[in-house]
Amino acid sequence: MATINLTIIGLQRLGTSIGLALKRYMKTPGAQHQFVITGSDESNDVMRLARKMEAIDQEVRSPGGAVERADLVILTARNSLYSDLYEAIAPDLKAGAVIVDFSPLKERAIERATKWLPHDKDGEVTAYMVGATAILNPAYLLDPKTDTESAHADLFDKGTLILSPAVNCRGEAIQLVSDLGELLGMSIHFTDPSEHDGMVASMEALPLLANLALFRTLNGNNAWEDLRRLGNPLFTLSTLGLEQFGAEDAAAVMNGNRERTVQAVEALINTLDEIRDTLLADDDLLIAEAFADAIEKREKWLLDRRKNAWDEKTEAKPAVKLTLMSTLASRFTFRGMRPGDNEDDKSGKSSKK
Repeated sequence: MATINLTIIGLQRLGTSIGLALKRYMKTPGAQHQFVITGSDESNDVMRLARKMEAIDQEVRSPGGAVERADLVILTARNSLYSDLYEAIAPDLKAGAVIVDFSPLKERAIERATKWLPHDKDGEVTAYMVGATAILNPAYLLDPKTDTESAHADLFDKGTLILSPAVNCRGEAIQLVSDLGELLGMSIHFTDPSEHDGMVASMEALPLLANLALFRTLNGNNAWEDLRRLGNPLFTLSTLGLEQFGAEDAAAVMNGNRERTVQAVEALINTLDEIRDTLLADDDLLIAEAFADAIEKREKWLLDRRKNAWDEKTEAKPAVKLTLMSTLASRFTFRGMRPGDNEDDKSGKSSKK
């Protein structure tokens, strides 16, 4: 049984849960793959906690040092750190390494990969990036915590791994990440990077901005000194997004995606205009009907979300269908390199036999 070297950079709930899920997988009867998991985080305390939770096997503070031996690199860092991370790890990536980028915007991820990923002397890229988004186990839909202590081995069970690779990404790299998602307990869904970022503007950026707008509206009210005394669960939950991100990390959900985000905000404004007109109509039935319609449709969505059932057509998988280990064995160089061939060469040059 071969061993896969995997590095996770960013050890909050998402990254630590990946480590826990893979550790769980390795304990299942008939597991075909073993992982040696290296963890890296900007916080030493977070790394130690992830190690104590047995999500990782070893800690390396330096991102570059953490990826030196990695076949797979999982990026689950804070949103604002990704550009610096690519610059930090690129020189140390070995030939054939695959990066799984969980940053919120996939077109930005492709730009970073194009700029920083290493090439060989012939100009061929020697490491590969696949953009990914984790849609979590529906059991955790009402659990907004993102800290390391909130990591769970089953965070991805019955979830979906959305893959948004660049059009020129190697099929073998895509298949490798798809196989990894299945090991984590997820189904796989493919989305164009541009389409993905449009959906993120609606489903991630817009709720966050709604949190911002609600709090600023009330906090800026002349009566805030009195209003604040009435803070109950409805208000607290409606502004909960403000405690999930730091300021720079929240902004990173929109930066580089502002046009789509503005479109989402304009759609919300139009809906608020309709609600205002409904209230001005002074008809009790109209506003009740609006609530009834939204409540019914939300209940249906929540039922489907909990089942992860969307009546989708069967999606085409990449043309190359390989197992996780056979995909890794190819090293993605296509020039004769196999595990053990020129292992310490980090220049991106592949040996020829």
